[in-house]
Amino acid sequence: MWSKAPFLIILLCCALQGIAQQSPVPFVAPVANPFEARIGSMYQVGAQKLRLDIGTQLELIDGRNVDQRSQWSAGVGFQTWTRLRSEANFKFPVETVDYWFGVHGMYALDSSWQVRLRVAHISSHLADGLADSSATLHPKQFVYSREFAEALIGYPIGPLRPYAGLTLVWATKPDDPSSVVPQAGIDVREQLTSDWWIIGGYDVRLVGLSDVYTANHAAQLGLLYQTSPNKGIWIGLYGYHGKSMHGMFYRGQDSYLACGFQVFW
Repeated sequence: MWSKAPFLIILLCCALQGIAQQSPVPFVAPVANPFEARIGSMYQVGAQKLRLDIGTQLELIDGRNVDQRSQWSAGVGFQTWTRLRSEANFKFPVETVDYWFGVHGMYALDSSWQVRLRVAHISSHLADGLADSSATLHPKQFVYSREFAEALIGYPIGPLRPYAGLTLVWATKPDDPSSVVPQAGIDVREQLTSDWWIIGGYDVRLVGLSDVYTANHAAQLGLLYQTSPNKGIWIGLYGYHGKSMHGMFYRGQDSYLACGFQVFW
C-alpha cells in the first residue's frame, strides 16, 4: 500500500493546485529552505532513502496599495516531509513523517524589499516502515511538537535574492532544542529561453541543542521547464548537511547528495 499511496497523493495535490492557481506572491518561497510547502521527491544517493514532499500554500486574501507600488497577501500552508526506505520490487516503506501547518502574511515594495511572516505548528511521527514483526517501532517513538513564528526579509538583485531571518520557538517538546534559529540564504532564478529556467539556492540555519549551535546547510540547483506562467517541472540536484530535518531524528546528523524533481505552480 505504502509504495503507491504517496504518488497518488502527489497527483491529487497537483490537481488541487491547478484549481487554486493564483497570481505571483509578494514573497517567493526560498528555493533551498527544506521547510517550505512543495510537491516533489528526491533520492538520496548511497543512503537508499527517499524524501517525499507533499504540500500546498494558498493565498486567501491579497491586494495592492492605491499607488500600485506595494503588494501584500495572507494565507495558509500545509506540508508533510516523509522519509522512505528504498527496497527491491519498487517498495518504499515509510519510516517517518513530519506534519506542518500554519498561517502567513507577505509584503513587497515595488521590486525591492520583500517580507514574510509565518506562524506554524510542526509535529513528527514514526511510521510502520520502522516496525519489527511484532509491530514494535524501532527506535522508540516520543512526542515531538513545536509552535513557532518565522520572519524572513529578502531583496532581489537581478536574478539573485539574498534573504535572512529568524525563527522564534515558544513551545517545544522535547525541550532541548534552542528557541532561536537564525537563518540566511540566497536564491537564483535565471531565464534561459521562453520555457527554460535555472533555479537554485543555498540556505543555512543555526540550530541549537542544549544551547550548542551547529549549522544546517541545504542547497539545490537544477532546470525548470515552464509549461505555463508560474507552472512547470523542475529536475536537479540537492545537498544537505547538518542535524536531521525530521523531528524523530532531530538529534542525529544527515549528510547526503540527492537527485529529484519538484512540481512548480
